[in-house]
Amino acid sequence: MVYQQDLDLHKPLNKDLPPNIRRTQLSPRLALSALTLHGDLYRQLQSRCNASIFWHPVTQLFMQTVLGLTLLYQYSELWEISDTWGEFATLVWNNKYLVTSMFPSLIFVAGMVGLVSFLLTDELRTVSDRLAGDAYQSRLFKFPLKIFANANGKEYELNTTSDFMNNASESTELIEYRESPVAVVTVIPLPDESSRDVFYAKISGLHVRKSYAKAGLQNDLLDIAIEKAKKLALRYIKDNNIKKKNIKTVLLCDAYTFDSINTPIIEQKGFEEKSRSTQLDPFAVDKKPENFLYLIPDSLVKKFFGIYRNTYQLVIDGDEVSIATGSATTDSKARMRRT
Repeated sequence: MVYQQDLDLHKPLNKDLPPNIRRTQLSPRLALSALTLHGDLYRQLQSRCNASIFWHPVTQLFMQTVLGLTLLYQYSELWEISDTWGEFATLVWNNKYLVTSMFPSLIFVAGMVGLVSFLLTDELRTVSDRLAGDAYQSRLFKFPLKIFANANGKEYELNTTSDFMNNASESTELIEYRESPVAVVTVIPLPDESSRDVFYAKISGLHVRKSYAKAGLQNDLLDIAIEKAKKLALRYIKDNNIKKKNIKTVLLCDAYTFDSINTPIIEQKGFEEKSRSTQLDPFAVDKKPENFLYLIPDSLVKKFFGIYRNTYQLVIDGDEVSIATGSATTDSKARMRRT
């Protein structure tokens, strides 16, 4: 295997390197970095989904009710024998053992909320784990990543004009900062859904490293995705001998209702919601419906908490959509938090 650039998402970037930001096409050297960033997306989504469940009004009502009733039960006798707030506070202070009586209720509340969160969001963690396998990598990139990553430098240079190497490199683009990948986007064609009048492409993965999630790089990645969708459309026209110069191009993208960072940016970019699903795994094929605690349909519980994977679409007009350039990402440097 060709040397893979080390990418540790738990370590800050090297401050000694110049703060340059640039676009980079996927190469065998960056294959593992691209996969790591894509996998990290679902870890971050699981965290955001857990937070969404925790702060849901029903969850807060449940927690406050249980803890409130426990407090009322434990301290009601002290309140009855107290004439003033000061006397009540003194009694509470002198009976600190009552505080420990709250522990069972705290454990119960934490356990219930944690169990619900785990059962609903573990699907996202599973996606991250399964991306290490060939099946999910193939659905994400539309080519065998391991074969691409194993191409040595000389072999890569000699085969850059081949369909496999060229298409693989053009499918994914990364943004590097301080010579380390911090963002990635992958766009794949959907020939089975396309026709001679409409071409479909999909953003199968889009992620910005957590440290730079609010730096605005998502806009740059979406511009790059639009550029790639237009190139894929031109290739589709050529490969299928379509005589139309410009066919309708539709770019699809998945986003989650609980993702407060990426979803608003996608909507502001002009993407419109096409459909929604409670199946959080975008790569699962013919997944069987599950029951929550073997009692309630899993989808029903997700709907209750408003947990959906939305599919958005953007209709691209060849004459109107601007093409992202290498300089487009340099505008983000001023917005990026220095490490």
